[in-house]
Amino acid sequence: MDLLNKFQAYIQKKNLFQQKDRLLIATSGGADSSVLCTLCAACGYNFSIAHCNFQLRGAESERDEIFVRKMVEKFGVKYFIKRFDTASEAKQNKTSVEETARNLRYSWFEELISQSRKPGEDPFKYLLTGHHADDNVETVMMNFFRGTGIKGLRGILPKQGNIIRPLLFAERKEIEMFAADNNIAFVTDSSNAENNFTRNYFRNE
Repeated sequence: MDLLNKFQAYIQKKNLFQQKDRLLIATSGGADSSVLCTLCAACGYNFSIAHCNFQLRGAESERDEIFVRKMVEKFGVKYFIKRFDTASEAKQNKTSVEETARNLRYSWFEELISQSRKPGEDPFKYLLTGHHADDNVETVMMNFFRGTGIKGLRGILPKQGNIIRPLLFAERKEIEMFAADNNIAFVTDSSNAENNFTRNYFRNE
């Protein structure tokens, strides 16, 4: 069974969302989110794209934003892009850059969902992210070494409130193979090779 069929089967099995639901897809431009957008388009789902530019990687951050803008043209969907002064926010709040970026990202996504709830308009029902099986393993390992309880060891849930991860069934290599076989372009975040972020350390080491 190819990735598209597995994707459709997983959504039905876990009852993640319905064909009529309006979706907001968090899109970095990487392989995971690019494939997620492609699968949703192939299934005929009604979705829009949201991209965060954290302005942490100079020209590479700009490249990612430009890539997503071109991706939107291909799908012909509505999109939202926001730039964050992440480094300044982290310094001001005395939090790590990794934690700050996560908080900024999800706060903005919730804001977009809230703003879509206007009379006479079709609001976003769910936020979709490109988390996959490898991310889930990393999360369980991180939680284990942090000394979490049983709840933390279950890892990432496919559905948590209005956040859905419909690619949790797939491994990273499977997603990248699907991208290659279907000529799906994506960008690569060079910081993923660095171990100064907690998740990267678990991923790489």
